[in-house]
Amino acid sequence: MPNNSTTTPYVRLGFLDALRFFAIIYVIISHLILIPQPNLAIPEWIAPFLINGGDAGVSLFFVLSGFSLSYTMDKRAKEKRLLHNFYIRRFFRIAPLFYLLMAIYWIRDAAVFGVFHSLSEVLINASLLFNLVPSCITGFVWASWTVGVIALLYLIFPTIHKHIRNLHGALALFVISVLTAWGWSYFIKNYGVAVGYLNADDIGFVWGFGFLQHLPVFVCGIVIYRLFFDYLIKTTRESRQHYGMISILAFLLFYGILLTESMQNLLWGRTILHGICFSLLVLGLALSPFRFLVNAKTAYLGKISYSMYLFHPLIIFTAIPVYRLLYASMSSSLPGYLSSLLVTLILLMIISLISYRWIERTGMALGEKLISNE
Repeated sequence: MPNNSTTTPYVRLGFLDALRFFAIIYVIISHLILIPQPNLAIPEWIAPFLINGGDAGVSLFFVLSGFSLSYTMDKRAKEKRLLHNFYIRRFFRIAPLFYLLMAIYWIRDAAVFGVFHSLSEVLINASLLFNLVPSCITGFVWASWTVGVIALLYLIFPTIHKHIRNLHGALALFVISVLTAWGWSYFIKNYGVAVGYLNADDIGFVWGFGFLQHLPVFVCGIVIYRLFFDYLIKTTRESRQHYGMISILAFLLFYGILLTESMQNLLWGRTILHGICFSLLVLGLALSPFRFLVNAKTAYLGKISYSMYLFHPLIIFTAIPVYRLLYASMSSSLPGYLSSLLVTLILLMIISLISYRWIERTGMALGEKLISNE
């Protein structure tokens, strides 16, 4: 069934922005524990949920990217020079803030750790294609490996969108992407060093952070987009609410299973299972956007999620002495953790609001200006 969404103008979908906010909060919840050395103490009963946030939150980001890029590309299908405009918008969406963080980390690493990033390393990172270089795959901006992945997804997405125009095609692409991810993992683990592609020390990083490992998660977003706009949106409002509730309940059950010890110890495929699981959440809120989750506040905070993502490791690293003091003044680990989280979120939101206003929006406006002047 063809998608007819090009007949209506582009409008931001609030549930996508709201979910971006919840995704970054989940990432922060996890990294707040893991970045300080030694790690911040937390109660054992809640540890699986909290620690899993880094992997799970990023997977949700990739699902949302697949959905939102499909949506925006369809809505702007009648633009002249669509491909040119797409790349201009994507570059100015992620590059300005990333370049600022590169400068900050270059200075921080030299001043604090005595590490001076070489010109070649800087240029590889600045190209945004550093995920293709095993020795640079994580980027020297902490947590920026996702920027390297998303840049490559941006690069190939127009080709995907041109050829995948229905749900059946999206499902076929998902199967192909899973097989490709498995084949790439097998190659890296068994032959990557032998053929000279990478050093033995880089196997874990390439295996975990490589672009092809996360492609199936991105494709999950495309599948959900096709299912929603080609089929489910045409049902009655009551039916959509019913399907949405079922989808959210299925997500909760699925995610509970993923938090079990046996699933946590899964050697391969957990990232893809995260993608499938969070697809259910995205679909559920697309069909039934509950007001307490999807509203003007959460949607706006979702807009600053990119700043929150790139700044949060730096804020956490800088605030470690504060966390130690808070823990020392508390009677148990949970109040210490919650108070540390509150301090982190306050500092991070202040910085991110400023960053979004002056860096991100300025960059996006420059991109739109270049498009309009050509």
